Amino acid sequence: MQGIFRFRGRRAASAEESTVILSDRQHELLSEESRLLDRLSAALTAFPATDEDREALRRAAEQLGDLFLLVIVGEFNAGKSAFINALLGADVMPEGVTPTTAVINLLRFGERATETLLPDGIIQRTWPANMLDEITVVDTPGTNAIIREHEQLTQGFVPRADLVLFVTSADRPFSESEREFMATIREWGKKIVIIINKIDLLRDDAEREQVVGFVRENVERLLGFKPEIFPVSAMLAQQAKALVDRNPDERDRLWAASDFETLEDYIVETLDEEGRVRLKLLNPLGICEHLADRYLGATHDRLKVLEEDMVTIRRIERQLELYREDMHQQFGFYLDRVENIIHKMNVRGDEFFEDTIRIGRVFDLMNTDKIRIEFERKVVGDTEREIDRAIDELIDWMVEQDLHLWETINEYIDRRRLNKYADELIGEVGGQFRYDRKEKLDSVSRRAQEEVDRYDADAHGRELSMSVRNAVAAVAVAEAGAVGLGALVVAAASTAAVDVTGILAASVLAGVGLFVLPMKRKQARRDFHARSEELQSRLLIVMREQFDHEQNRSITRIDEAVAPYTRFVRSSQGEMERMRD
Repeated sequence: MQGIFRFRGRRAASAEESTVILSDRQHELLSEESRLLDRLSAALTAFPATDEDREALRRAAEQLGDLFLLVIVGEFNAGKSAFINALLGADVMPEGVTPTTAVINLLRFGERATETLLPDGIIQRTWPANMLDEITVVDTPGTNAIIREHEQLTQGFVPRADLVLFVTSADRPFSESEREFMATIREWGKKIVIIINKIDLLRDDAEREQVVGFVRENVERLLGFKPEIFPVSAMLAQQAKALVDRNPDERDRLWAASDFETLEDYIVETLDEEGRVRLKLLNPLGICEHLADRYLGATHDRLKVLEEDMVTIRRIERQLELYREDMHQQFGFYLDRVENIIHKMNVRGDEFFEDTIRIGRVFDLMNTDKIRIEFERKVVGDTEREIDRAIDELIDWMVEQDLHLWETINEYIDRRRLNKYADELIGEVGGQFRYDRKEKLDSVSRRAQEEVDRYDADAHGRELSMSVRNAVAAVAVAEAGAVGLGALVVAAASTAAVDVTGILAASVLAGVGLFVLPMKRKQARRDFHARSEELQSRLLIVMREQFDHEQNRSITRIDEAVAPYTRFVRSSQGEMERMRD
């Protein structure tokens, strides 16, 4: 019967006296654990973690200097309140066949019985039981409570527990709700002791062994280790303790039948000073391990998402590189085409001067207008239209490639934005990271889609064409004064021809032309080539400059659109790598 009075007769200690006096080694471990909690707290803040997880870590830190928490959980009809009353040897908690514990109850030592509703909705009860000197007993709503908030409260409180006594009923052992709730407790790394209550309902030892075996098998399968299991009868223990010194034979019979002494001995041995300190240190470590594993996993998942984001960014960057390379290659084709048009005109010019500047056509050379008209017909021909057509096709091609580039970027971003696998990886701890990433992707997607939707190829083509023509005219107006690109080349060539034929006509009239015609023909060809090639060179230079300007403008617009997403991904990747390491 000694076990009945295990907690009786002890002096009611003050808070200061009940504080554990730690050894130097324990102080060292406590300090080291506090630093670990601080580092983890900083990491969770940087992540950032959910409010619930940060609160769980904060409470774990508080536990290092708080009382030992003994948490009682289980279904309402498992007899948790009766079990607590039997443990304390008094009717502290109300009992009944319907749920009597609607909120979490904290049982602490007090000189008299009190009941106080705390701001967070928890009821604090005090009772003059010596057991409560250093131990706070937490009675929780049933795992199968009608109001779902009960379970949420319990799940939010369990992470603070140093030791969990899981009470199940012998007539309904290890129910589905208990199994689910125990899985939750397991995730927090709690030390769990299984209490099978109401063994007085079983007929014999065979039924008792059957129930214990059933619970042990299922709990071991769920937790992965053999749990401590205590079959007891809280009702018989209460009856025995109520007798005290009256009817000792009946008292001893009830006490032995309750099997409560084995459980009390276990609690005393587990919660002695050394064991209590060890558990107080292990409990926050269990929470730290759970949170560290959770957020390390979340960090790895985020890094996977960010790496895939980087793949998308590299694809976009590669697409821009290919765009630049392909554009330069194709642009060279259009330049060659313009050069070839001018080259053919030069060949026709050579043939014209060879056929025209000779003695047999002396009188024709005196007719400048006739020579000019013949030059334009035989040499110039369709050169102006061919050059303008080549330039227009070049501009149309550039506009088409610019639109295609935006469509490609939009496709890449949409494919990444709508990737459900990335959302699944980010998971429930996505928080601000999920929001920021989505906002950056949506921003790029909107910009790309707007560019595609409002793209006016005709207007862009006219704008680009005018830009090129004005640039060419700006460097050639002194020679030509024309606006059309083809007209600039033709004007230069025609001017050269008119100049030469005018000189020839003057020479013939002066009576000296017949002797200098071969030299003048050679000079005409040379001047004609020089004039057309000079303007051709200027034309190609300006075309290249305008091409590079338009190409760089397209790439810059895309870079600006993608830049916020790129900065976010690279910055987040660096942060996640630092957290991981």
